[in-house]
Amino acid sequence: MNFISIRLTTISPGLIVPFNVYIKVGNNFFHYLHENDEFDSTRLDRLRNKGVKKFHINSNDEIKYENFLGQQLENIQLNPETFKTSLALDVSENSADMILKDANNEKTYTLAKFSSDILQKVVANSDTILRGIVTQSRTGSTDLASRIQAHLVNTVSISIKFADELKSNINLNALGIAAFYHDSSFTQFSVQDQKLFFKDLKEMNAQELSIYKAHPEKSVSGLQDKSFADKEVLELIMTHEEKVSGQGFPRKLTKLTLSQEVLSLCAFYDREVTCLGKNPQEVLDAIMIEQVGNYNLDLLKKFKAFLKKYL
Repeated sequence: MNFISIRLTTISPGLIVPFNVYIKVGNNFFHYLHENDEFDSTRLDRLRNKGVKKFHINSNDEIKYENFLGQQLENIQLNPETFKTSLALDVSENSADMILKDANNEKTYTLAKFSSDILQKVVANSDTILRGIVTQSRTGSTDLASRIQAHLVNTVSISIKFADELKSNINLNALGIAAFYHDSSFTQFSVQDQKLFFKDLKEMNAQELSIYKAHPEKSVSGLQDKSFADKEVLELIMTHEEKVSGQGFPRKLTKLTLSQEVLSLCAFYDREVTCLGKNPQEVLDAIMIEQVGNYNLDLLKKFKAFLKKYL
C-alpha cells in the first residue's frame, strides 16, 4: 500500500476527514481514524505532544485528497502563511514522491498537474511562502532520494514563482509539471550512477558525463507514448539542461523559448544549492559571472533580483 502524507499544521480542530487516516510508527502504518471521523482538538493535541508531524492516507484516496485540499483552499485567504506553506509542501512533496516511484502512471501525472495548480495559487503574492518551502524541503533532506525529491519541489516552486513575476505568456501549468518531472529518471539509474546527480559536471570524467547527460531523454522516454502527457511538457523536460550558448545537452540548442530558459535556469540554480550543497548567495553571485552567455543577460538580472527577495 502506498501512502500520501499530510502535515498536522494544515488540520484545524473539528475537521471531518473524508478518508481513512494512518499514523506511521517506525516502518509501520497504523489505522488511526476512520473515514468521516472528526479530527477533534484532543486527538490533535495528543499527536502533537507525541511529536507526530504528519498523518498518512492511502494513495488510492487521491481524489478525496484533492477534494479535501480544494476545500481548504476555498478559505486560503483566511489562513496564515504557515498553513499555506504546509499545504504547498504537502502537495509538492507527495507529487515528487509519486513521480520518483511511478513516473509514467496517469494518476501520477494528474497529481503533478493538480499540485502545479495548487502551487500557483499558494505562492502568489507571497515571498515568505516560497522561502518557507525551499528552506523546509532542504532541511529535511538527508539520503539521496530525499535530496532529489527536495530538488524537484524547489525547482517547481522557484520556476512557477519566477515565471509568474516575469508577467509573460509562459504556460505555468506546463512549466510546473515539467519541473516536477525534469529529473524523474533518477530512479532508473544504478545506485552508483545516482550519485552523479550530486556531482559537479566539471568534476565528472567522460564516462560519467555520458551517463549523466542521458537523464533528460530517460525522463521523457516513459511519457512520450502516453496520450495524457502534453507535448509542451515533454519538450520542456527534454530541454531543461540546454543553454542558449549551445553548451547544454542533449541537443546543444542555441535557441530556447522563455519557458525553456526559465526551467533550465531554475533547475541549474537549485541543483547547485540543493544537490551540490553550495551556499545560495555564492551560487547567485557565480551565476552572474559564469553563466553569462549560457542564459540571456536580461533574464539573469531579473533572476538575481527575484532571488534576493527570499534568500
